[in-house]
Amino acid sequence: MDIKKNLAAIILTVTLLLTSVSSALAKSYSDVPDDYWAAEEIEDVVTKNVVPIYGDGTYRPLDLVPRVDWTEWLLRALGLAQAPITAEPNYSDVNPSTFGYQSIARSDQFGLIYGYTDGEFKPQRFITKTETASIMSHITKDTFVDTSVLSQFADSNDIPDWGRIPYSKAIKYGLYVNYPNQAYLDPQRELNRAEAAVLLARLMRALDLVDDNYKAAEPAPEPEEPKEYLLSVEHLEDWGKAVVDRVNITNLRKIILAKNVFKVSFVEPFNSTKHQVGDVIPFYFKKDVVTKEGTLVIPANTKLYATIEELRDKKWVNKNTEVYLHFFKMVFPNGHEYPFIARVINNEEGVLTENRWLKPLEYTIAGAAIGGTAIGLPIGEAKHRSGDGMAIGFPTGAGVGLLAGWLTPGVNYKARANEDIFVELKVDCSLDNDYVTTTTTTTHEEYTYKK
Repeated sequence: MDIKKNLAAIILTVTLLLTSVSSALAKSYSDVPDDYWAAEEIEDVVTKNVVPIYGDGTYRPLDLVPRVDWTEWLLRALGLAQAPITAEPNYSDVNPSTFGYQSIARSDQFGLIYGYTDGEFKPQRFITKTETASIMSHITKDTFVDTSVLSQFADSNDIPDWGRIPYSKAIKYGLYVNYPNQAYLDPQRELNRAEAAVLLARLMRALDLVDDNYKAAEPAPEPEEPKEYLLSVEHLEDWGKAVVDRVNITNLRKIILAKNVFKVSFVEPFNSTKHQVGDVIPFYFKKDVVTKEGTLVIPANTKLYATIEELRDKKWVNKNTEVYLHFFKMVFPNGHEYPFIARVINNEEGVLTENRWLKPLEYTIAGAAIGGTAIGLPIGEAKHRSGDGMAIGFPTGAGVGLLAGWLTPGVNYKARANEDIFVELKVDCSLDNDYVTTTTTTTHEEYTYKK
């Protein structure tokens, strides 16, 4: 029996400990105990991103509230914090560099919080409880108000004349706070962050009392996404290099499948010695890309952009410069942009480089010419037979040239403007159907793609 009691006590202790730890982890602030009088409302406004906590992880419930902060929090509570700004606020102490300018501008255009008679908004002035009662009264629906409700509070005479009717309305709607002494309103006192949390939490629970002019419009229902149907499967030129040549034509778009190959051209001359890693190189399509079935897929003069991912300098033993490009974007003549992830497959996968036989061949020809003259003529003169000298000189010079071509460093990569290269699509490319009429068929097989 004792063992069972001890086990039960242990389980209870562990459960309470885990509950306590879970509760502590759930809170993003550290200075408001669970039994604090406004703990529930503070948690409500913090978790709903209405009132922020401080950078050190505290809420600081007794800190006073500047008018600009109250303005921002009220906009968030009403769902107006992202409303477009249509006019500049007309206060002598507010300009675009003022902290909270956008919130003040939104408040002003909605008529939420008024400035003072001297033409100032006083954004850093601490807001009073009477001012907040007046705001709550102002933004809620009209109702009959009997100011005699104020008589139940011992300090009702401290309410300024301009605030008596608004305070009465706020009390009727329950949008006021008078902690800790329920017999006092403290109307002249400045509002603290705990009281602000209570007011805003109550307001969010009673949005049906708010006048429609001060509420965010109900979002329009999301339109149903149209179903996508495969209309046809068409084919592109494979250039003798493509593993795949297919384009799927649907009622919504064209999907060029990965592994298709395209011929594209340099927009401007390219010299590897004048570029570095990270440079963006433009290319373009000289002609319309049209399927064999007749559908326009990519219009002529569409631009392609690639970044230089790596530049490997030329090396000894005829190692040419290698340029590694990553194609990332395609821009149509009408300005539409699409991701286009591709790589070069010109003569080596992913690399632009000159043919390794180019320099040895040039050296061989040059060596043959020079050798034929420099070696052949003296030998021919010595033997009085120039033909024999040339026969010896040309192959000797060619051999020397070939050897020099292989043993010396390789060449840099150069390309002329409009010079063509081949690129292979690495990821499916999806194009909208808004720029060209799609070939249609009677086939309506449902087709699904990830968007």
